Amino acid sequence: MNELILRKNGGFYSVYGDDCYILFYLLGYKIVGDRVGFPISAYNKVVNTLEDNKISYTDKYNNKSNDYKRKNNYNKLLDLGKRKYSLNYRIDNIIEKMNLLNEEDIDNILSYIESYER
Repeated sequence: MNELILRKNGGFYSVYGDDCYILFYLLGYKIVGDRVGFPISAYNKVVNTLEDNKISYTDKYNNKSNDYKRKNNYNKLLDLGKRKYSLNYRIDNIIEKMNLLNEEDIDNILSYIESYER
């Protein structure tokens, strides 16, 4: 289904599943479980961002949709979002592990990383 679905829940909108990665990528919204939520006050910002990036979407509450057909960038942004989320997840895991190390080990690891050149 190559469109982002917006669902209203009280004073918030939510997206679920793969749609989360797109809002994570574009707006930096945190994914909690299988959901991203944002306040109604951010609705125009979200919709404008989707439209600027040519991402097809449907707002179930307002019965509003925008279909970019073949110009739809949903899959492209989904892939980018999943990659960014995966990298952030890996970095967070490394930070957790580093918090368990002693200062000397952390210093050695940081020195190694800082010496890395392309």
